[in-house]
Amino acid sequence: MNKQELVRAFAIATVTLPGLLLSASIVLADGTGVGDKRANADPVPLTGSVPKADCGPGDHTESGLQGQTTTEERFSGDSKLGYNCNLELVGRYRGEGAFSQDGPAYAGDCAYYATDHVTSLQQHLGVTVIDASDPQHPQPSAYLDDTAAALAPHETVQTNNRSHLLVVAQNGGPDFAVYDISADCRHPVLKADIQLPGSHGHMGAFAPDGRTYWLTQSFRGPGGFLYSVDLADPSNPLVLPPWQFLGDGRPHGLGKV
Repeated sequence: MNKQELVRAFAIATVTLPGLLLSASIVLADGTGVGDKRANADPVPLTGSVPKADCGPGDHTESGLQGQTTTEERFSGDSKLGYNCNLELVGRYRGEGAFSQDGPAYAGDCAYYATDHVTSLQQHLGVTVIDASDPQHPQPSAYLDDTAAALAPHETVQTNNRSHLLVVAQNGGPDFAVYDISADCRHPVLKADIQLPGSHGHMGAFAPDGRTYWLTQSFRGPGGFLYSVDLADPSNPLVLPPWQFLGDGRPHGLGKV
């Protein structure tokens, strides 16, 4: 795909504005992503080495290994300018209150990012839903502020393209919410809001089939827990027995391999 083709992917960056407001920029760029049905599909297993990307002549790229930022680039401020290889800005939504680890997650023409890094200047709390059906003019279509989980989900904002669900879990708390995005990704419908006894949620991930959600915890010392929720019936999530790690290994992030 070249720069003249329609671009439909998202990248997110957080910037600090003058004063206390933290603002998020949702940027549409070249590649697979929002609006591309392949975006949430299961990845094809890699069987060989990754080929070097052929970047455009005007792209701002890393000086060394592709995808790796050097110490010099970080300390000089060069990395703050952002690196792009065959990416072209076509549209932007600048929101409010975003935190760098709060998403986004994607589904169809939509993106979801959380705003639990709240400031006194923030007008809209919770998870912001972005409609990017018009790539040049992405717009917010909803603000999910109806559950404690959506108000402070941190790194738990996840979607699944098979179950068509959006899940958020409360950062440092027990609340767990399930939203249905099958009918219209722009307007998620709350299906369930339950409590996970003893949970202090931090980061999570769906099983590939979308029927189970795993939630890591803020505490990751010896004896830490991994919570599991059965989502076969999204309206009635079933809390499965937590898995306790008695040795040194505790999870932080979760993802498909």
